[in-house]
Amino acid sequence: MIEDSGPQPHTGDERAEPQMALAACFAQARPILNALVTGVKEGDAVIVATDQNGFPVAQRVVERPKDLPHAVVIGRHNRCALPIPNDSRVSLRHLLLTGWPGQGPMRFRGYDLGGRAGVVLADDKRVPGFSAYGQVALAFGRTSLFVLPGGAAGRDMLAGDDAESFRKLTGLDTSGGGHRLAISAMAEPGVAEIGGYRPIDVDVRPEPRGVLRLRSIKGGSRGRSTSRGRRREESGQTRELGIDSEQLQRGLLIGRYSDRCSLAGQGRNLSRVHALVTEETPTSLLVYDLASTNGVRPAGQSEGPSHSVVRLTPDDPCMLGHFELTWVPAEKPIIH
Repeated sequence: MIEDSGPQPHTGDERAEPQMALAACFAQARPILNALVTGVKEGDAVIVATDQNGFPVAQRVVERPKDLPHAVVIGRHNRCALPIPNDSRVSLRHLLLTGWPGQGPMRFRGYDLGGRAGVVLADDKRVPGFSAYGQVALAFGRTSLFVLPGGAAGRDMLAGDDAESFRKLTGLDTSGGGHRLAISAMAEPGVAEIGGYRPIDVDVRPEPRGVLRLRSIKGGSRGRSTSRGRRREESGQTRELGIDSEQLQRGLLIGRYSDRCSLAGQGRNLSRVHALVTEETPTSLLVYDLASTNGVRPAGQSEGPSHSVVRLTPDDPCMLGHFELTWVPAEKPIIH
């Protein structure tokens, strides 16, 4: 489908509204946002998607995680944790928003999943990813997204007039001045960082992180008819990908779409865009289910409920449907 094609260049007219349309949308939504944060306990957060008139179309409460981060897939697909209706510019799987454990304001990391309309911050900058503490305000397609802390912190942020409240939420005034609140989680052009945007440091090479292996373990072999005849899908097909720190920082996609996914497999058990892999620590990766049909599960669990996120270590592979994903870390250099 056209809406799930790879990233397209930002032409400036993907959003018909002017630069500060997000501020106007926020002003319309603020009374409802205030009511919503009042019902959310301190330490948790509420995610609210609105149409271009500020009318909420979807919402979800995110509790502060204790171990693995919470993951919310946002898009038009009805399997998304936050489904967006009636916006044809939003891709089926458009944005992954993750909330992380820790003290103080909850930290959020977001990943553009390659949607045509992209992810646009409050200062009208399109970014492939972002990291922020406490709150988020952005747009994609004709939809605006606000993430606010619950309880008193959220009410304080929404207090005052529209301009003052918007400044507290985004760090910007309604004329477009001010600073950015987003903090970079990735080293690539266009990723949000406090004080502006940074380019790649060309003098720093990405560090190798080993190899990801995707292997079909479905028993036996099967075939299906195609326009070009009979194609066999056999157990044991393996795809490998050498990975580095930069790929893991920006998020690495796995699925059937070879033009959108860095690691692409063949087989109907794998969704077109099935999972996203990021780094958690030097010894563990995180695999996020992107509202796939057949899910993501810990090793040995090819059936049962899908997990929104699974920890992947060298000793603990995970399952993407009937595909096993394993990680072989890069060998540490021997120092003499």
